Amino acid sequence: MPNVGVAVGVAAAGLATGLLLAAGQQYAGTKGMLAPVAAIVCVVLLRFPGFTFGLMVALAVLAEVEATGAIPSGGFYYEVAASSLTPPDVLLAIGVGGVLLRFVTDDERPRLPHPLVIPLALLALALAAGVVTGYFSPGGVSKGDLFHRGMNVAYVFLVPILAVNVIRDTRALKAFAVVVAALGALKGVSGLYVFAGGFGSTVEDEAITFLNPVPNLVMLVLVLGVVAATIRKVKIPTWTIAAAPVALLSLVLSFRRSFWIAGTFTLIAVGIIASRRRGRAVLAVGAVALALTLVAAATVGTSDNPSGSPIAERAQTFSPGGLGENRGDRYRIDERRNVIENIEAHPLTGVGLGVDWKVHQPLAEAHDRRYAHVATLWFWLALGPLGLIAYLTVFGAGLGTARRVWRDHRDEVVQVCSIAAFGGILGLAIVELTATFTGIQPRVSLILGAALGWLAAAWQDAKAEDEAERAPS
Repeated sequence: MPNVGVAVGVAAAGLATGLLLAAGQQYAGTKGMLAPVAAIVCVVLLRFPGFTFGLMVALAVLAEVEATGAIPSGGFYYEVAASSLTPPDVLLAIGVGGVLLRFVTDDERPRLPHPLVIPLALLALALAAGVVTGYFSPGGVSKGDLFHRGMNVAYVFLVPILAVNVIRDTRALKAFAVVVAALGALKGVSGLYVFAGGFGSTVEDEAITFLNPVPNLVMLVLVLGVVAATIRKVKIPTWTIAAAPVALLSLVLSFRRSFWIAGTFTLIAVGIIASRRRGRAVLAVGAVALALTLVAAATVGTSDNPSGSPIAERAQTFSPGGLGENRGDRYRIDERRNVIENIEAHPLTGVGLGVDWKVHQPLAEAHDRRYAHVATLWFWLALGPLGLIAYLTVFGAGLGTARRVWRDHRDEVVQVCSIAAFGGILGLAIVELTATFTGIQPRVSLILGAALGWLAAAWQDAKAEDEAERAPS
């Protein structure tokens, strides 16, 4: 009898769904037909906020704007779907709504992303200031444009709130790490497929893997995690070890000079951290590596214009003589001078979010003047000095939390993952010395927010384990 009841229920649900689709098609066309399906999907996702969070992260990694060979374009994922909302906005809202619903129905205590609350709150305040400045600037910025640009920044502090409430124990921490590793492996394989088939973007008539920073960043994190696990002799799945060289090769073939620099330095840093070695020699190696990294970033001056050349020529740009040899490099130098002059003219407010900076010095090329290639300058320019402070504080707090996790958490896999997350955040900071992505690209902001949320959840898990052990039995 129970089986009969289940069958009747499924049949009734199917019949009701069919009637809804037919009614929608008749009275509102294709959109009306899809509306009930979308409503049903939203209800299901609302019930499972953890799955919604994972789906949001996975789509941000997988959905590339351009079609590459047999891999279709995912550009629609970042476009407005309804009422100025993009699919990532909708998934974030559903995930947060699902968490709130679970608090009411399951009497589960909500959590904030400690110990990152203050840095994230500073970023939220800076965003509010940038929005106000942009809205009241001469000419003004439209509400729709401010909303979209604001969401690109807001992901950094909203996603951790969702993450820390769905990743609530060691098992969930490790499950999310497996998902990220699988995504890195998949992007590594797809990158080599794109390169071998010549389907993707080209650099000096040579095919490359990925120009977008997200797949390169995820592949870098996979490589760093495997390196850390190997040094610490932590057992990890065999497929991750096999996937790491593929991801590394795909990362190299992206021809992103900034990622070459970031990858080299973070591999050194992760190797030192994972080895647990201390002393003057280690400090000397780290200091030299950091100095060379900063010099290389300053020398490249730009980095990621697809007008460069394949590996041999690309590597030649890591020299003082290579600086300014192309218009892209010269433009970034000109841009930096103009942006600094705009900041000097508006030191306490910046020019506002979405506002063009003024041209004071001649430019080698014409580009979007709502953007700046150096992230620290962009955050000050768009969000004021509080934006600069928030940017530095968020990255610094993320690195500090990662350090506390690999020192305090008892699970070796979580320790290794926190080292990889440390390298990923540090690598992104290095990349953004030459190109701004945080607060500009929703994909990058979302992935950074997910990493910060995972670290906050890991820190809280380690703290809960310590409290449980100290509690009297």
